[in-house]
Amino acid sequence: MNKGLNRAIRVWMFLGFAFLYIPILVIILMSFNGTPYGMFPFDFTFKWYLYLFTQSELLPATMLSLRFSLLVALTAVVFGTMCAFGMQYMTPRLANTLNELLQLPITIPWLVQGVSLLLILNLLGVGRSYFGMFCGNLICVLPYVVMLVLGRFASADRTPEAAARLLGASPMRVFFDITAPMLLPGVLAGGMMSFIICFNSFCIQYYLAPFGVRTLPVEVFTLIRTGYKADLNALATLMILLSLLVILLLNRMGYSSASLFAPGARKGKK
Repeated sequence: MNKGLNRAIRVWMFLGFAFLYIPILVIILMSFNGTPYGMFPFDFTFKWYLYLFTQSELLPATMLSLRFSLLVALTAVVFGTMCAFGMQYMTPRLANTLNELLQLPITIPWLVQGVSLLLILNLLGVGRSYFGMFCGNLICVLPYVVMLVLGRFASADRTPEAAARLLGASPMRVFFDITAPMLLPGVLAGGMMSFIICFNSFCIQYYLAPFGVRTLPVEVFTLIRTGYKADLNALATLMILLSLLVILLLNRMGYSSASLFAPGARKGKK
C-alpha cells in the first residue's frame, strides 16, 4: 500500500512539473522554428533572434520596461524599508492597523486599481503620463517590500543592535553596521518582487501609460491582437535564460528562495 501511494505521489508530482514547464520548453523550441506561426514541420533557424535585434519593436519596449521597473523597484525598496523601519517603533496597535492598510493594494484587483487611478489622475489634471504610471506601479509593489522587510525584522535577532547602542554606537552607525546587513535578505526579496510585479503589471500600465508609449506587456498585448511573429518566442527564451542566470548567481552568493522570501532561514555558505 505504501509503495502504491508513493508511486501515485510521484506520478502526480511529475504531472505537476510537466504542467509547469512544458509550455516553457515549447516556447524555447518554437523560437528556433522557421515555420510561420510556430507550426510543423520544424525548420531549425536563428532568424527570429536576428529579427529581434534588428527589426522587431519588442526590444525597445523591453528596454523601456526594464528601466521603468528598475526605477520603481529602487524607489519601493527605499520607501518600503524606511516604512518598515519606522513601524518597529510604533505602538503594536498602530503598526497592526498600518499593516492591514498596506494589504489593501494586494487584495484589490489591478483592473479596479488601474481604472480608479486613471479617474483620480484625470480629476487632478495629470491624466495618462509617466508620473501617473510610476505612482500607480509604486502603489502596487510597495506593500510587498514593507511586508518582506517586516518579516525579516520579526525573524532577526535584535540583541546586537541593543549591544551596540549600550557600547556607545550612534544610531546611524548601528543602522549601517548591524541593521542594514540584517535586513539585506528582506530588502533583496522586496526589490526582486517589486521588479517582477512592475515588469508584468499590464493592467496598471495599459490604463496609465502615456498615449503612444508601449511597455513590453502593452506591446505584447497589441501584437497578440494584430498578429505576432516568433520573435516574441525568442525574447521569451532570452528572458528565461536571464532569469536562470540571476537565480544561479543568488545561489552562488548564498541566497536561496527560502532565505529571501522566508528571511529567517538563510542558506549558509560552504
